[in-house]
Amino acid sequence: MTCRVVAKCERGCCKIKKPSKIQTSDVRTIVVQELEFLPRLESLRGLAAVSVVGYHAFGRFTDTYVTGMAPVVLFFVLSGFVLSRSLARNDDIAVFLRHRILRLFPAAVAVVLLLAGLHEAFGFYLGFGSDFSPFNVMLNALMIRHDINGPMWSMTVECFATPVIVLTFLGGRRFGPRVLIAAISVLFGLSFIGPYAHLLGGYTNLAPLYAFVLGVALHFSGRRLVEAIGGRQMVVAVVAGVLLLYCGLQKQTAPIILLEGCSSGLLVALIAFGELQRGIRLLDQPVIGFYGRISYSFYLFHMIGLSVAVRISAIDGWPMLSILLSIVIGVLLTTPMAWTSRRFIEEPFIAISRKWRDRRREVFTTT
Repeated sequence: MTCRVVAKCERGCCKIKKPSKIQTSDVRTIVVQELEFLPRLESLRGLAAVSVVGYHAFGRFTDTYVTGMAPVVLFFVLSGFVLSRSLARNDDIAVFLRHRILRLFPAAVAVVLLLAGLHEAFGFYLGFGSDFSPFNVMLNALMIRHDINGPMWSMTVECFATPVIVLTFLGGRRFGPRVLIAAISVLFGLSFIGPYAHLLGGYTNLAPLYAFVLGVALHFSGRRLVEAIGGRQMVVAVVAGVLLLYCGLQKQTAPIILLEGCSSGLLVALIAFGELQRGIRLLDQPVIGFYGRISYSFYLFHMIGLSVAVRISAIDGWPMLSILLSIVIGVLLTTPMAWTSRRFIEEPFIAISRKWRDRRREVFTTT
């Protein structure tokens, strides 16, 4: 059997070697190695999570329509891409769903219960006040509602998107990129329709749902996209980053969200498949990697830290200084909460998922 063997240098660059004769079991091993974890994408997620604090701090001190949608769209593209790689390693849907439940829900339940406890003890709440009845707390913990912790609307959308990711991955593998282009086109068309965008109620917004499908498409076609960009990779990466930042500061209309999705997709593809070395080294810094590892819990808990920071940082007549102080203090307050959640809630459940994955992989590679 003939197969292209992919080798990786220390910096993660991929080089294609000449075709060689290998066994079927070796092919399976190579496929798994190609789809291994990409630390730079995790670091990118960490930067996006920290940037959300800046967006929300800006909204606390100014009358603005800036909402922090841009980093959320980036989260969605990353999820579609990373979960497609997971499905490519193991397309057992029951196993995939079990891993998603163990990955998403424990930390989400923890932050909702913490907020319920803080409200009971001190009257503390986020936003405009919430219903802390046992039934509503349960709905928030299950991410069906998100009025207790507003930013969790994106997790409601992520749960809703899980079957979309599975179906588009299977469709893309079976029928090729055309089915993914069609799905993105349909979902983008629907993003202009208000009742569809707010179908799940509350703060949710389904307008960027196609960003997950875009991530799936990058799994299949991202390498070809990067090869087409060729030697202009660094220029394209800079343009994509600037465009994402610019769009994040605009009113979030359907075309703006599309530009956010496209620029996020370019960044993900270039980091995953490109040969960027200069600017991208920022993602290799230990502190950035740290925030990448705690990014999920950081996103869940950041409104607690920011709410306290805003009270400390408010300086009459100095809105920009207040914003900067609240960002710094908000990050400092959120970081230990996020680390604690990662260490004592996320990691034990991730370990359970890995035991299942490794057991399945061992069976896969020995048969």
